[in-house]
Amino acid sequence: MKYYSKNITPDSLSGIVFALEGINKSVVIINGPTGCKYYHSAISDSRFPRQTSFDPLNYPDKFYFKQPRVPCTYLDSYDYVYGSGEKLNDLLDYIDKQDQDLVAIVNSPGAALIGDDLAGIAAKKIHHSHVITIENPGYSQNFYRGFQDALIVLLKSLPLETAPGKKQGNLVNLIGISIYNKYFLGDIQEMERLFNACGLQINCVLCADTSLEEIKKIPQADLNVILYPELGLEVAKYLQEALGMPYFLFDRGLPIGFDLTQSYFEGVLREESLAGGASFTSRPLISALEKARADAYIPISNVYALTGLPKGTTFAVEAPSSALLAYTDFLFHYLGMVPASLNLPEDDPGLYEEQVQDLLKEHHLESAWQRDIFAAKSDIVLSNGSTIAQLKLQEQIFSGIEIELPSLGYLDVIPKTHLGIQGSLLLVEQLLNGLNF
Repeated sequence: MKYYSKNITPDSLSGIVFALEGINKSVVIINGPTGCKYYHSAISDSRFPRQTSFDPLNYPDKFYFKQPRVPCTYLDSYDYVYGSGEKLNDLLDYIDKQDQDLVAIVNSPGAALIGDDLAGIAAKKIHHSHVITIENPGYSQNFYRGFQDALIVLLKSLPLETAPGKKQGNLVNLIGISIYNKYFLGDIQEMERLFNACGLQINCVLCADTSLEEIKKIPQADLNVILYPELGLEVAKYLQEALGMPYFLFDRGLPIGFDLTQSYFEGVLREESLAGGASFTSRPLISALEKARADAYIPISNVYALTGLPKGTTFAVEAPSSALLAYTDFLFHYLGMVPASLNLPEDDPGLYEEQVQDLLKEHHLESAWQRDIFAAKSDIVLSNGSTIAQLKLQEQIFSGIEIELPSLGYLDVIPKTHLGIQGSLLLVEQLLNGLNF
């Protein structure tokens, strides 16, 4: 395989683990060999740390293997023949002494073939925490499917709390975001800020930096607003079917760029489920967008006057279709840049694939669709750290902007985002500086 690492993407097991690791005061147990836990523990701890030390000597406990998260039962050949019950019982005895709101036990693919009664074992051992078990990790299914399946299992297991009286009419749930998203904390902060500007309040974010009590109160919201559809559409459909909750799905991908941000929030405000809609307004949002456009105009104008850029600059994007459509729309329509290569991950559900292709056909740019990102030799590349590193190793001249994991390791002290108003300004900043290569 020519570009082997390009095709290594997280699978359903990773989706399950990272969905549940996004819940505060939770422990996710992998019933499987040690090889299944190291990556998941390392990523969970780096993306959503719960402790201040990475020193492995601080985590000598059995089952943790010098990592602070995602304990496992370290199954071996004997356990695959005689069962994992003994090791799982020992681990659960240890876990029950901790102060955890949620204990989740997830079989690795191999352990799913053993047939142990995970729920029965857990019921005898865990007395102080809510417990869910996932016996089938999805095998070869993709990250997005595993993420949403895990959250649906969790929602089905919880005593969800409806509003004690009439709903407030201004509460929304943000559905479809993961600690595996590159800028998840900044995404949440920006979305909350813009919702508040429109007179709306976020009731629950499912599922990143979320408490179990917040999840239980999901039915109290008036509307489920989907952010990343790949991570939230099936969950929203389940909540609609099970609880009659309406949801909002933006038909143009993500709120990236000034125009899409305005359209996204105006679409939310038009939803009939928001009571007293006349009291909500997009005017503060539009005023903030106008100021942001003015702030962005000066540096863009200065760069253009000196170099003629960014107009005509070629770009490549490798991302799920919701992000692919939004990035392409912003870079092409707002900055006048030209798409040279637009690629979906191999396991992407392609929810906006047709719209991306329609945009390209409208402007006779079909050659960019699924063009080899390594052959396109674009000036700007928006992708994951692995692809950017491979392009650097080929000594290509370009500027890379990370928008997906895996990362090259840049540490974000200040939460960042590419969503909304602040995200649009950050993206303009990164693109203009990237043209100075």
